Amino acid sequence: MKITQLYVYPIKALRPISVQHAQLTPQGIKYDRTFMLYHVKTKVKTDDDGSSPTTSTELKKMQLSSYPQCALFEQTILSRDDGQKEVLVKWHAPSLPTDGLGSESGEELEKELEQAEREKLKRLETETITVELDPPPKIDELEKMEVDLHGSPTTCYKVGEEYDRWFSERFGFEVVFVYLGDGKRQILGTNLLPPATPHSHANLRRQSRQSTPQQQQPQQPGGGGGGGGGWLSTLTSLTSWFPTVPISVPRLIAIPAEREEDQDQKPWITFTDCAPLLITSESSLSNVSARLAPDSTSSESTPPQVPMYKMRPNLVLDGEGEEAWAEDYWGELVVTSSSNWCSPTNGNANGNTAKITKTKLYLTGNCVRCTSLNVDYDTGKPAKGEMGTVLKKLMKDRRVDPGMKWSPVFGRYAFVGETAVDDNGGDQEREEREPEVWISVGDEVEVIRRNEERTVMDWPI
Repeated sequence: MKITQLYVYPIKALRPISVQHAQLTPQGIKYDRTFMLYHVKTKVKTDDDGSSPTTSTELKKMQLSSYPQCALFEQTILSRDDGQKEVLVKWHAPSLPTDGLGSESGEELEKELEQAEREKLKRLETETITVELDPPPKIDELEKMEVDLHGSPTTCYKVGEEYDRWFSERFGFEVVFVYLGDGKRQILGTNLLPPATPHSHANLRRQSRQSTPQQQQPQQPGGGGGGGGGWLSTLTSLTSWFPTVPISVPRLIAIPAEREEDQDQKPWITFTDCAPLLITSESSLSNVSARLAPDSTSSESTPPQVPMYKMRPNLVLDGEGEEAWAEDYWGELVVTSSSNWCSPTNGNANGNTAKITKTKLYLTGNCVRCTSLNVDYDTGKPAKGEMGTVLKKLMKDRRVDPGMKWSPVFGRYAFVGETAVDDNGGDQEREEREPEVWISVGDEVEVIRRNEERTVMDWPI
């Protein structure tokens, strides 16, 4: 299989950003869901006699399922001249509801809008806002606050009143824009947790250099231990992360993908729902689209195609050689990439040094679905016609996770495992630097372990 699409969402719930290359960290794709929006709901309570009213505020998480108007916000990552990165946010006015109306009726509807309202919408579309990504906002200058997402609370930071006003004016109610900063969300339940790594980053790199004399034996035929592990599964001579037969590989350096130095630190997540990555398959998406009937208002006889961005994945695989829904049983994947050379700090800009990386991904949970699948990204409302029935179509036979028995499954949650690097004899200076792990559209992906049964989600909701 190959990676066909990569998506990142710096601000949770807004439109995705399609990228060709992405840097992986233990928390998934770099920048992914490090910002979020909360609806500030004010409640007024009075005594029984109607006197002494008091007010309180409640923060409600903003996601597409309950706030479909989030789909009207486009985000784009920009690189400035100084090399720093920022995300540009632009709001799109919703399309006018002209369904079933002729062109004349559409013009009449347009005329009914007051001139002031049209000018306001135009202004709101024209005015954009930017948020610093790299370097990120300075948290020591921001107000700290506590939030909760899916029962997993964290400390985060208010980015600023300017941002709150910008978003609030476009949503039509009070919104607070927050940055995760040094906050960390706990992974709830036990089934989602990936295998623990027994080695710190520094120790593992030192071991790999000390093991160089033993790495000169080529792999013997038939020595892969089965399961399609290939040469990645030979790394047990360096670390017990991979429970397979140890066979040495020339010039192979094992790195733990920027793992925490503290070996006792448990995995944690950003503002992602339950895990760092979401992986989907085009084979399964084709099955979903085939369930939709042709639009009765259109002359086209073919059913509409569900766009993959509605599934909000990070990695999309073509699913070649795999049947629809085969990912339900995927346990481990290996992504083979040669794109690290393009990294600004961990490669040769002239392409003189070839580098191959093999990154292991642990697929530990099913992604259960909600009404976000039915959102029309042009109107910011539930879609009409067949595109508004996607969730219902999946309810028939995709409620396959007994831990979330009322919701259909599409896609798999994943964690970033270790990366094996063949730098083709790269220089010592490059080896001493903290390595970066990059993946790209077009990278090869192999299933190296399949589960006999589907995993069961036990995140308490």
